[in-house]
Amino acid sequence: MKKIFILAVLFTTALPIFSCEKYEDGRPKKEVRDSFTKANPDAFDVEWEWEGRYWEVSYETGSRPNAIEHEAWYDKEGNWIRTSTEVLISDVPKQIKDYLTADPKYGHGNYTDNDAEYIQTPSGNFYRFELRVDGVDVKVDVSPDGTVTFAKYDL
Repeated sequence: MKKIFILAVLFTTALPIFSCEKYEDGRPKKEVRDSFTKANPDAFDVEWEWEGRYWEVSYETGSRPNAIEHEAWYDKEGNWIRTSTEVLISDVPKQIKDYLTADPKYGHGNYTDNDAEYIQTPSGNFYRFELRVDGVDVKVDVSPDGTVTFAKYDL
């Protein structure tokens, strides 16, 4: 009976240690994990998943209950591809929302969600909005200088 109790205590105390990172599709190479850890030393609830050509890692930063959720992509060699963070529309800088509103093609659209994505890449950062414009769903990317850099229509 004492052995069962000791094993139960060991199992329940060791479980959180082994569940710090979750791997759904195998485990990324050490270079990939090290690259992520170096860029995100405060990340927690880290989950890895292989998505076609990239490792996608979901994680949180900050502190609960207000932790911020992120997704990052890395290639097989550990090169960072991009990071995506959901932000409330109300937290998007006014300047960015003003740029979008002033755009003649998309400015009259309505937000389809209460949030946007803040996307960081090696070549630059931008906000992605989902809008309904003239009855069509559109994803619109706006750079910090106000340039609409991408629009995808979901027909």
